[in-house]
Amino acid sequence: MHCGDLVFNRRHPFVDRTAGANMKSWMEILDNALKKFDKETMYVFGHAATGYKVTGTTDDINKFRDYLGNVLKFVEGEIKAGKSKEEISKATLIPGGEEWKTDGIQRPLGAAYDELMVK
Repeated sequence: MHCGDLVFNRRHPFVDRTAGANMKSWMEILDNALKKFDKETMYVFGHAATGYKVTGTTDDINKFRDYLGNVLKFVEGEIKAGKSKEEISKATLIPGGEEWKTDGIQRPLGAAYDELMVK
C-alpha cells in the first residue's frame, strides 16, 4: 500500500495545519489502514530518515502512529506545566520518540501545540 505523506519513517513529519492536518485524525487514519490490510502488506512511505527504508511493515506504521500520540502527550504535559509554544519547541527529544533523531522536531511540536490550543 502506498502511504505517501501519511508515513514518515523515523523522520519528524510536516503537519500542515493550514491545509487541515490534525494529528489525532492522522492517528485514526493509520489505525483504519492497519485494520484494512493484513500483516503481510508491504507499505510504501512518503518519507524516511537516513538509514531507514521507504518501505516497511505494520510495525513501522504502529511506531509512527505511536510517535504522533507521544508528541501530543508530551506537548499536552508541557502546556499543563505552563510552558509556552516557544519553550516547548526547544525540546530535542520526546519520551517514546527516541528513534526520531533527525532535525525538524519543532514542526510536530508546534503543530501539536496549535492543535491542542484550539478551543
